[in-house]
Amino acid sequence: MVSASLKRVSRISLSTLILLSMVAGILTGLFFGELVGFMEIIGDIWIKLLQMTVLPYVMLSLILGLGRLNYRDALLLARKGGGMLLLLWLVTLAVVFLFPQVFPDWDASSVFAALDAPENQPVDFLGLYIPSNPFYALANNLVPAVVLFSIALGVALIGVANKEKVLDGMGLLIDTLTRIANFVVKLTPLGVFAIMASSAGTMSFAEFQRLEIYIYAYIAVSLVMSLWILPGLVTALTPLSYREVVGSTKDALITAFATTSLFVVLPILMEKSKEMVARYTGDQEKADSAVEVIVPASFNFPHAGKLFTLTFILFAGWHSGYPLDMSDYPRLMTAGIASLFANVNLAIPFILDAMHMPGDLYQLFVATGVINARFATLLAAMFTLSLTLLGAFSMSGGIRLRWKAMLRYLLVSALLLVISIPGLRMVMESYMENGYVEDQVVAGRGFYDVALTGQVYREVYREPPAPLHVTQQGNRLQDIVERGVLRACYAKDDIPFSYFNSSGRLVGLDVELFHYLADDLGVRVEFVPSTWVNIIELLNSGYCDLGTGRTMTPQSAYQGAFTIPIMDRSFALLVEDYRRNEFVSFSKARSAGKLRLALTSDPYVEKMVKKLLPNAALVVVDSLEGVIIEQLEAVKSGEESDFVSSEQGIDAMVTTAEKAAAWSLLYPRYSPVVPTPVVHLPAAFPIPHDEEDLADYMKIWLTIRKKDGSIQNLYDYWVLGKKEHAKRHRWSVIRDVLHWVD
Repeated sequence: MVSASLKRVSRISLSTLILLSMVAGILTGLFFGELVGFMEIIGDIWIKLLQMTVLPYVMLSLILGLGRLNYRDALLLARKGGGMLLLLWLVTLAVVFLFPQVFPDWDASSVFAALDAPENQPVDFLGLYIPSNPFYALANNLVPAVVLFSIALGVALIGVANKEKVLDGMGLLIDTLTRIANFVVKLTPLGVFAIMASSAGTMSFAEFQRLEIYIYAYIAVSLVMSLWILPGLVTALTPLSYREVVGSTKDALITAFATTSLFVVLPILMEKSKEMVARYTGDQEKADSAVEVIVPASFNFPHAGKLFTLTFILFAGWHSGYPLDMSDYPRLMTAGIASLFANVNLAIPFILDAMHMPGDLYQLFVATGVINARFATLLAAMFTLSLTLLGAFSMSGGIRLRWKAMLRYLLVSALLLVISIPGLRMVMESYMENGYVEDQVVAGRGFYDVALTGQVYREVYREPPAPLHVTQQGNRLQDIVERGVLRACYAKDDIPFSYFNSSGRLVGLDVELFHYLADDLGVRVEFVPSTWVNIIELLNSGYCDLGTGRTMTPQSAYQGAFTIPIMDRSFALLVEDYRRNEFVSFSKARSAGKLRLALTSDPYVEKMVKKLLPNAALVVVDSLEGVIIEQLEAVKSGEESDFVSSEQGIDAMVTTAEKAAAWSLLYPRYSPVVPTPVVHLPAAFPIPHDEEDLADYMKIWLTIRKKDGSIQNLYDYWVLGKKEHAKRHRWSVIRDVLHWVD
């Protein structure tokens, strides 16, 4: 009986084991929660092992596939098969770029995504596509350059005499790489288990809900593509019927879906294609020749299953809160097709980097790929079948454009896409709740790790109260310690550095940092209101001892004294969402024509903006929030277009990235934009004049707090919106049901 059980276990297919591992990983994550977060490392190890042989395999297989052809077959393939390949690529990409219409129109998908994303860098297209140094391209994963180099070698091999030994050697190397890859593939259940356990244990339910949208959308759209758009195009251009195309190959398609392997069904697809082509051309030998050229060669080019992975990039943009604009599509298409000559596990990180998206989104791709890979393989099999049939009929002169059949195909395709894409979107919007709560990230935020708040005075400064006792200029540090009180001037609406939250509590990065300072000095802290205009007077009079951070400029340095810089703030614009792409770079903003920019009074910033954007008219305002409210009221009253075109209309607001990100959460109609090249401005705490002891102490204290990570932790919490330290534990069975852990 034991032997029989072992035999049954050994008969379990790898695909079944992967599915079981996925389910077991999800259950493990739900049971243990964040306790299994460490398993992400195991998943990363497996992913890197999986990627280890990909680039050498792609390079060798391209060279071998092309090198085995003769010039006649190569030219025929380029003319006929290449034309059909381009046609199918265009059809596939057209459907791919419709994919964002599935995503619900939700507000702000990610907290402070603009600040957490990698800084935009210009792409070196020559270095990316031209392999001046093939070894450098290999070492740095420059996939397009490696592909071009491999194609050049493969084409050159076609005319080389006595090339069989070289080709046999490459075939041996490919077999060796395949053995390594097959060993790593056997570890897939373990890798999938680790990834799903860590994802299910640490991913919030809101995040999973949005991931669920992508999975459902991918399944629905890929099935429409696999079961109608591709085979329907074949039936519209060839004598074949839909039943012949799909019905005669259903076993191969099901096998591809079950095994997630296109390679294992290629022989079946080849035989069925030969039968269908020969049936209508009457020339079995010519049909065999055409199919035998197209299938092996096409295996080296991106198929629809790979091209459909670009839908993840579109999803990633929506998920991170910054969907790609249509002007980004050509760059996505170019980078996508070139990099997808390789394995998708190598291509996706490259494309994420090329589109300036956070690299850790790749983990989401791996998680969704466990399910989507089956539908991608089904789509790949149908794409290969469609390309083979269209290419073979094209080589034999059997392609006929029948207008009636084509019109029927287009109408049915449009109907299915309308049902699947807008229909799925309506279902998602009604099924999944999306009450906007991102504003609470700012308005409802409490301290990172401060328990009590110091004394806060809220009265706006008019006549100064009796100043704290100041014995002599130059002794301010000693006075603070002797009186036992550190008095800090604060700006009441300097989000996210000092502001009142929805509970009426004075919070922010600077406010919390002043609590740290008072604690280290052994005194209590008091906060008194001030403005940027009178802060220097208040500091020198003894009304307060230091102020919350402000951007350092030549004028402010001349007027007052500062500590050493706390951090760099980035020049940014706050714009309406739909106009974000107009300001991604200073050069693009300069080409936009006349602009009106609002900013608070600061001579240095005004001068800088005039230099960077000479086409802009500057409007000095008391408060950026007042501009936002005025614009929102114009929208609400239906007078938006009149307002924008009037003298009061504002195209963008000048601020810093840190402040713009916070305002965008409070007012989700707006987005922060950091134009390139990025301009950095240092920020520091203002202090009284001629207080060297206080300046020296603050220099040492800030250095210590930078080195021990305190300032970085506060920056991550208040500016980037990260909540590792203060967040609640994710729900789990072991904690919330069994209560085995706290």
